[in-house]
Amino acid sequence: MFTCHICGSHEAENKLVSETFQINGETVLVERIPAKVCRQCGEVIFDIDTAEHVRLLLRSSSHPARRISVPVFEFA
Repeated sequence: MFTCHICGSHEAENKLVSETFQINGETVLVERIPAKVCRQCGEVIFDIDTAEHVRLLLRSSSHPARRISVPVFEFA
Protein backbone atom coordinates (compact mmCIF):
# COMPACT_ATOMS: atom_id res chain seq x y z
CA MET A 1 0.00 0.00 0.00
CA PHE A 2 1.24 3.48 -0.88
CA THR A 3 1.72 6.08 1.85
CA CYS A 4 3.23 9.44 0.91
CA HIS A 5 6.10 10.27 3.25
CA ILE A 6 5.39 14.01 2.78
CA CYS A 7 1.62 14.37 3.33
CA GLY A 8 0.50 10.89 4.45
CA SER A 9 -1.94 10.42 1.56
CA HIS A 10 -2.69 6.89 0.40
CA GLU A 11 -3.60 7.90 -3.16
CA ALA A 12 -1.04 7.81 -5.95
CA GLU A 13 -1.02 7.28 -9.66
CA ASN A 14 1.57 5.67 -11.89
CA LYS A 15 3.15 8.19 -14.23
CA LEU A 16 6.20 8.65 -16.41
CA VAL A 17 8.20 11.61 -15.10
CA SER A 18 11.31 13.57 -16.01
CA GLU A 19 14.05 14.39 -13.49
CA THR A 20 17.25 16.40 -13.71
CA PHE A 21 20.51 15.37 -12.04
CA GLN A 22 23.87 17.06 -11.56
CA ILE A 23 26.66 14.74 -12.73
CA ASN A 24 30.21 16.11 -12.54
CA GLY A 25 28.91 19.68 -12.84
CA GLU A 26 26.71 18.89 -15.83
CA THR A 27 22.91 18.96 -15.72
CA VAL A 28 21.46 15.73 -17.10
CA LEU A 29 17.78 15.14 -17.88
CA VAL A 30 16.29 11.64 -17.68
CA GLU A 31 12.85 11.32 -19.25
CA ARG A 32 10.06 8.76 -19.01
CA ILE A 33 11.01 7.38 -15.58
CA PRO A 34 8.19 5.24 -14.13
CA ALA A 35 7.13 6.58 -10.74
CA LYS A 36 4.29 6.80 -8.27
CA VAL A 37 3.05 10.38 -7.91
CA CYS A 38 1.03 11.40 -4.85
CA ARG A 39 -2.38 12.69 -5.91
CA GLN A 40 -2.52 15.09 -2.98
CA CYS A 41 0.89 16.81 -2.94
CA GLY A 42 2.61 15.65 -6.16
CA GLU A 43 5.57 13.98 -4.43
CA VAL A 44 7.37 11.64 -6.84
CA ILE A 45 8.47 8.23 -5.54
CA PHE A 46 10.65 5.73 -7.42
CA ASP A 47 10.80 2.08 -6.46
CA ILE A 48 14.24 0.70 -5.63
CA ASP A 49 14.68 -1.09 -8.97
CA THR A 50 13.86 2.07 -10.92
CA ALA A 51 16.22 4.18 -8.79
CA GLU A 52 19.02 1.65 -9.38
CA HIS A 53 18.32 1.62 -13.13
CA VAL A 54 18.59 5.43 -13.25
CA ARG A 55 21.81 5.32 -11.19
CA LEU A 56 23.38 2.80 -13.56
CA LEU A 57 22.21 4.75 -16.60
CA LEU A 58 23.81 7.95 -15.32
CA ARG A 59 27.07 6.21 -14.44
CA SER A 60 27.31 4.27 -17.72
CA SER A 61 29.28 5.28 -20.76
CA SER A 62 26.20 5.13 -23.00
CA HIS A 63 25.35 8.13 -25.14
CA PRO A 64 22.26 10.28 -24.50
CA ALA A 65 19.27 10.00 -26.83
CA ARG A 66 19.64 13.70 -27.66
CA ARG A 67 20.99 16.99 -26.30
CA ILE A 68 19.00 20.14 -25.52
CA SER A 69 19.83 23.74 -24.69
CA VAL A 70 18.46 25.03 -21.38
CA PRO A 71 18.09 28.69 -20.36
CA VAL A 72 19.63 29.43 -16.96
CA PHE A 73 18.43 32.13 -14.58
CA GLU A 74 20.00 33.17 -11.28
CA PHE A 75 17.80 34.01 -8.33
CA ALA A 76 19.73 36.99 -7.04
